[in-house]
Amino acid sequence: MSFSEAPLSGAPSMPQRRALLLQQMGIEQWTLRRPQALQGASSITLGESVRLLIISDIPPTASGFLADVYRALGIQAQQCVLLTHEQLARLKLSQPVALWFVGNSPDLSDSAQATLKAMPQITTALWQTLQQSPQAKRQLWQQLQQFQLQGDAR
Repeated sequence: MSFSEAPLSGAPSMPQRRALLLQQMGIEQWTLRRPQALQGASSITLGESVRLLIISDIPPTASGFLADVYRALGIQAQQCVLLTHEQLARLKLSQPVALWFVGNSPDLSDSAQATLKAMPQITTALWQTLQQSPQAKRQLWQQLQQFQLQGDAR
């Protein structure tokens, strides 16, 4: 005998059951007219030890690759923060950091662009391309060397 993943016919789904329970308890449910208004409401701040921001909407696929990048830059994994493009728009910077855009640079407000423009930046291909393309890796390593030169000049 095998069990089916489908719900029994006539049985309410989980959201329906939750709505039914709330109704039985006398709790009125509300639906937001503009749920997007609550997205991005809070700002993001960084710890003082952060030296590198990686901006990517797709999480990295290989931690060994990132470990090599950290080693090349002379930083620890704890000194790096991975943010999405949406999170970058909410970021409040209090110290200079290096920025690594994986994929494309995002469209940001003029004030955000002015803030970020003064910081060292690189833009590379997406994670999958970086891992599969020797040319993309070579370009990344060349840009990382420039990062180190900028850091040494300070």
